[in-house]
Amino acid sequence: MTNWVRQQVGVLHALGWTFLPGVRPFAGAPGIAVAKTDAIRAAAWATIFLTAVFYAPALLGGYFADDHFHVFVLDEMPSLFTERFNLFAFLRSPEEVQILRRWGIAPWWTSDALRIDFFRPIPSLTHWLDFALFGKNAAAAHLVSIGWYLLSVTLVYRVMTRFIKEGSRTLLLAIAIFALDDTHALNVQWLANRNDVIAAVFLMSAFLGWLRLREGNGTRRTNLALLFVGFVAALLSKESSVVFPALVLAHAVILPDSLPDGLPESTAQKLRDRVRPHLWIHLALAAIALVYVVAYFKSGHGPNSIYYINPGKNPGLWTAQFFRSGFFHAVILATGVPLHVLSSSPVRDYPVPAAFVAALTIGFWLVAWKLLRKDRPTRFFVAWMVIAQVILTTSFPDPRILYLPSIGFAYVVARVMQESWARRDEWNLGRPVVITLVTLHLVFAPILDHVCLHVVNSFQDSYASVREGVRKNVDLDNLPAGGQEVFFLNWHQREATALANLQLLRSLPAGADVRPILERDDLSYTQKIDRGFEAMKVHYYSLSFLLGEVDARVLNDHEIALSPKQGQFFPSLFERLYMTSTAFHVGQTVELPAFKATIEALDGNGEVSQVRFTFPKPLSSPSYKFLAYDGAGWVTVNVADAVGGKLALRAAPVVD
Repeated sequence: MTNWVRQQVGVLHALGWTFLPGVRPFAGAPGIAVAKTDAIRAAAWATIFLTAVFYAPALLGGYFADDHFHVFVLDEMPSLFTERFNLFAFLRSPEEVQILRRWGIAPWWTSDALRIDFFRPIPSLTHWLDFALFGKNAAAAHLVSIGWYLLSVTLVYRVMTRFIKEGSRTLLLAIAIFALDDTHALNVQWLANRNDVIAAVFLMSAFLGWLRLREGNGTRRTNLALLFVGFVAALLSKESSVVFPALVLAHAVILPDSLPDGLPESTAQKLRDRVRPHLWIHLALAAIALVYVVAYFKSGHGPNSIYYINPGKNPGLWTAQFFRSGFFHAVILATGVPLHVLSSSPVRDYPVPAAFVAALTIGFWLVAWKLLRKDRPTRFFVAWMVIAQVILTTSFPDPRILYLPSIGFAYVVARVMQESWARRDEWNLGRPVVITLVTLHLVFAPILDHVCLHVVNSFQDSYASVREGVRKNVDLDNLPAGGQEVFFLNWHQREATALANLQLLRSLPAGADVRPILERDDLSYTQKIDRGFEAMKVHYYSLSFLLGEVDARVLNDHEIALSPKQGQFFPSLFERLYMTSTAFHVGQTVELPAFKATIEALDGNGEVSQVRFTFPKPLSSPSYKFLAYDGAGWVTVNVADAVGGKLALRAAPVVD
């Protein structure tokens, strides 16, 4: 048997495939000299390599949502990147909000107080490098994202070897569970979400520096550089990295350097004795975090919307959503089931599935408590999960922000499986627990990963559908002298709404070359984009993101009223992403040059149920084009022919 074949047999054995013919434990086996530790290590690297193959479909993803803003800046306004060194400041002021709303890039209901302004220069630099090296080749950029993901998995593996014996199958389980975690799909697939992975790479590097420092491995100078440089780089990649000092402190407290003889672990050392050996490091990390937070907010960065909650500006909403989002994030980690995608209120709308996944979550943690409550590394990784989620409060559960907590969770799951299997002969639930966890995290999770990849890839079809619909219904080569204003009465794919109109303006003829305007040095950023959009002869406006059946009443030759057959006008995350409050009142108006929107009616819960749109020109004006999605494609709606009547917007629009 050649060494290569022996190694492959060792990998199979490490994977636990001892049921295959010829694969047996190595102890005493003649002629086979593959150490189990080497086999486990080979299997771990094979898992990391296969992860790249697993995520290969991401190469088909193209650009999505925020990616279009990044490409727009890098392609047409590169000075904006060189001035800010940051591509994640989308909306920084009321003036920017008003300009993007005026020209349809942000929907008409966008709040003046909306802010989406993050400071992430390192991920921005990677996107700039993508564009500099590969141009608009999205597949190449996706390949770079996969590379970052593999690097993060490798670093997680190196961290796990400090807590799990390197020759243990549990180590392999932990790496496989992390690598295949379905909450990572958007982090890998969505280019703009690469920042989570990059931040994790630097955070894991910093944590390795801390571990090596405590172990006495390598030079102190090198480890300190790794610790502090890694932390600063993580902060410049993602704001949530600010929790790192708390992770380091938790490690020192839960896993102290030494335990005095004769004392049980629970009372081994006082808190100050555990922190004292590296006190100056803890203080330095805390100081860096404090300086970062103060500078971050003093410079005007930070979010503010119903989705991206800023506790300083909206403490009531933040408090209300803290435990709700935390509960759903715990369910997503424990079961891999993103129940929230079915509804914004899944507990109310789907009580049976919600109760089932909640029971699985509670059951998992009860088992973990039973088996591992005295295990100090498990305590640390539970603390890791809690600390990493503290600042991840959103109004809607979001798996993509669970990247850092999922590191701790992978360890806990692997250890629960290890302990359950070790007790299988004496504990009736041992085997069922292992089978359930294998099913959830090594079978179901990879399936959900690929479902997510498929769904996000399908957005390219949605973009193509809109582009083809516009080309079919709007003569872009012969625009009216006054330009063309295209109004979407409904929208067929809410998830593809963010910056969709910017994508249309950049992918279809707009009737003007705006580069000379965007390249002018005497204009500010807001002046450039305002004048640039104004110079275009075609503009796109979404009147609603409503799906399903919509009542459209043509009130007169200047007005249309839209209302959903059921539910409210702003029912989902994709509308509320642009709001800072859902408090509307009847008669409230938003006036733009292209139209005026007036809140016509509220339902019993105070939610908007009908909106009236008033247009300055007659609905029959050749400069207006009204489009609706009929279930198969985009069609022109001749609203001027239906004055005093209704349009049914679901199948082909018809006059009642």
